[in-house]
Amino acid sequence: MTQKEAIIEALNRLGGKANLNDIYRFAITLADFSGSKDWKATIRWYLQKETDSFHSTKRGNWELVSYQEEIASRDKRIKELEEENSRLKTIKTEDAFVEKILIETKKRFRHESERNKAVAVSQILAWAGREDASENLDEWLEGKEKPLIAINGDYVVSKHVENEIDNVEAGGMGVNIQRRRLI
Repeated sequence: MTQKEAIIEALNRLGGKANLNDIYRFAITLADFSGSKDWKATIRWYLQKETDSFHSTKRGNWELVSYQEEIASRDKRIKELEEENSRLKTIKTEDAFVEKILIETKKRFRHESERNKAVAVSQILAWAGREDASENLDEWLEGKEKPLIAINGDYVVSKHVENEIDNVEAGGMGVNIQRRRLI
């Protein structure tokens, strides 16, 4: 391996960019620099004179010219991926869509006179392969919907949503949250 090739290989092993001491440490193990009076000066000479292969950075590091091309290519790809990620984040997921359908259906068709519309939504959900959502809506229609439960520290918090909607419509104060201490 030539001395120049050793310096290039040393930089490759160091990730394309490194400080002078690291380049010395690797290059000396890859090629014979014994013919040089000062082998460190020989490495510095190659780094300074071979501008088609090496580039000095402001912080005293040296890098391969090809390293800059790889960085530019990588940065371009990162930008493309970030743009694609942003675009994908704007797409609603099926689960979010189905959850919104359930919430809106329960909110809009909560009165007995409109329940047949909720039945139609339940059938559409089942037909679309979302039996879980269809069953949830059917339980709500039958008044057997399980209460929403959340654990808050040492307490279990639960509320029955449809009862509280009726409570508010009748002039009540709102959601009656029950807290029970966990044992």
